[in-house]
Amino acid sequence: MSRHRGERELWRVLLAEDNDDHALLIQMALERASRLPVELHRARNGDEALDFVKNVVPDLILLDLKMPGRSGHEVLAVIKADPDLRRIPVAVLTSSDRDEDVARSYGLGGNHFITKPEDPLELESKLRSLLKNVEELSSIRRGSGRLDATAVSAMGPGSLQLRQWSLWALFAFVLIALAVFAYVLDVF
Repeated sequence: MSRHRGERELWRVLLAEDNDDHALLIQMALERASRLPVELHRARNGDEALDFVKNVVPDLILLDLKMPGRSGHEVLAVIKADPDLRRIPVAVLTSSDRDEDVARSYGLGGNHFITKPEDPLELESKLRSLLKNVEELSSIRRGSGRLDATAVSAMGPGSLQLRQWSLWALFAFVLIALAVFAYVLDVF
């Protein structure tokens, strides 16, 4: 069986994770999830992660948000601001499921957000889906030479504020309407 030019032979993955137990579980799940060998490199803090990606460009970065030194969000911002590094797929893999962390991660250019599950089999399944997705995206890049944005969001910061204000106004209107209705029915 001949290999297509540019076909991946292994996964070079940077895991930025300060917790040794989590790192071991992620490593085992990643190795089981991949159909290819995994060359896993580990950074225990944000500065180590940035030093690594400046010297070796991984196929994928798994990034915890809560690390000593630079946080995962700070690392993500540096990587996505660098023209030589921004194409590296970054999956935030964290214990946080806060909406703010999800929004900030995607806002900084993160490609995926995975909340660490308690079940190792679920983690393996999520990593398998992630690897498949990254592989599909990289085959698109190989085919076209580059990926360009094809859509522009119509929702700017001003429209988002207007939308939030409108929802509060609607909420206030409903409360007033309920109060008037209760007054008319002589509930109070």
